[in-house]
Amino acid sequence: MSLQSWQRRFAAQLDAAEPPVESGIQVYHHNVRAQFRKALAMSFPVVADLLGESLFNNLAERFRQRNPSRSGDLHPSGGTFPEFLAADAIVAAGEIRDSTREALAIDLPELARLEWAWQGALIATDQPIIDASSLARFPPEQWPLLRLQLQPSFTVLRWRTPVVGYWQAHREQAASVTAAATTTGPEQAWLVGTPRGPTLQCCNAAAAEWLEALATGASLANALDAVERPFEIDITTTLQRLFSHGAVVSVDLRADDHA
Repeated sequence: MSLQSWQRRFAAQLDAAEPPVESGIQVYHHNVRAQFRKALAMSFPVVADLLGESLFNNLAERFRQRNPSRSGDLHPSGGTFPEFLAADAIVAAGEIRDSTREALAIDLPELARLEWAWQGALIATDQPIIDASSLARFPPEQWPLLRLQLQPSFTVLRWRTPVVGYWQAHREQAASVTAAATTTGPEQAWLVGTPRGPTLQCCNAAAAEWLEALATGASLANALDAVERPFEIDITTTLQRLFSHGAVVSVDLRADDHA
């Protein structure tokens, strides 16, 4: 058997659903699964805790079989885990601590999407930040024409269920995570990775629409055109939070805005 053939056979045995016959390869087979589960749990710690070790491990193994890692870095493997949870029959059947899930009124795939977005912000490339004093370079009458360049990782997130309160309470090891889920219905937030670390800020739907437009390069005023209910935005507070949390890397007045 050639070396290449042996390598392919060895890789196939590692990925196989059943343990190999050879005891020596069984050790590698076991370690591959254990390391994959560990990496996935580190990326989705709140989901793992909510599911419980047994069910999470079963889900992780089914996910691994459908999405085997082809890299020495296991972190990227979690990218499609939220979609997997949305489609997986066990989760869809509600076999995950039903009483807890119902009390929290959260959606598990949405919680996983939040955790994966946070992981992305943790490792995102960031740029040096500026503070709100940068606005002083421009006369107030020009402020509506200003454009903000945000961190490359800046993103606006939307959920159908209130996952943020539960996620934050769990991270803070609150005494009762159930009590933390006091809101119902959709939630919006913006997330950004900065030199000081990631930050997640909740906002209303109007602010989310405005921020999405700003992130695409629209001026402060033009971004309002993309908002259905602009009067619901607290522009001053939103800008203060963008600057104070390190989301803004530059401010400019572009030539095409003078027309």
